[in-house]
Amino acid sequence: MGELVCQGLGITKGAFSLAVPSLRLARGEKVAVLGANGCGKTTLLQSLAGLEPAGGEIHFGALRWDRLSPQARAAYLSYLPQESEVLFNLSVREICELTLYRGKLLRGEERRRVLAATEITELEHRAYPSLSGGEKRRAMLARVFCREADFIFLDEPTAPLDLRHAALLMRHITGVTAGVVAALHDLNLAVCYFDRFLLMKHGRILFDKRKDELESGQLEEIYGIGLARHGDHFVPEP
Repeated sequence: MGELVCQGLGITKGAFSLAVPSLRLARGEKVAVLGANGCGKTTLLQSLAGLEPAGGEIHFGALRWDRLSPQARAAYLSYLPQESEVLFNLSVREICELTLYRGKLLRGEERRRVLAATEITELEHRAYPSLSGGEKRRAMLARVFCREADFIFLDEPTAPLDLRHAALLMRHITGVTAGVVAALHDLNLAVCYFDRFLLMKHGRILFDKRKDELESGQLEEIYGIGLARHGDHFVPEP
């Protein structure tokens, strides 16, 4: 099993509708979902992760992904929402070990790499509610990456992070074997570290491009602002 295959994915919520006729995501791919606020990035991630009931079919090898129970899907995926909170006075270490499948938790050197990438080693014994906003995000990211998964879905993972921690996270993402699908607002950070880009507008994927295929015109269409390309960076036109 190495590919997530979606057919006829769709959902309607009030005036908003998501429609993805066909999408294939390979295990190991690093895919950035880009677009303006409200374009459907979060809904797409939730639908792919099975958290938002949607029409169509999602297959992962011989499995009908969208028909698996949440507990069964949890054996294959990790998901980080835009906002996450813990109501109990758990330590960061306890947060990282919360899982339905103890056998999926990373140990030894693999775990140490996650803790180093998120820089939470010194925070492990701190109570989660005592952390700053950025530290909480790093703890939740560590939790996601501290377990084996075939696919990892991240919704704006770098939003509360400073530049250093965002770069450390991105470097770690490039080295994991799981497929990573992340909704991001930092276009240039995405271009630096991701291989494939789903450009969304009004609940549709307008463009599905590799890094060397990205063009200013495509980005202007989804963001509504002129962008000039300088090497691997895009800068708003004056």
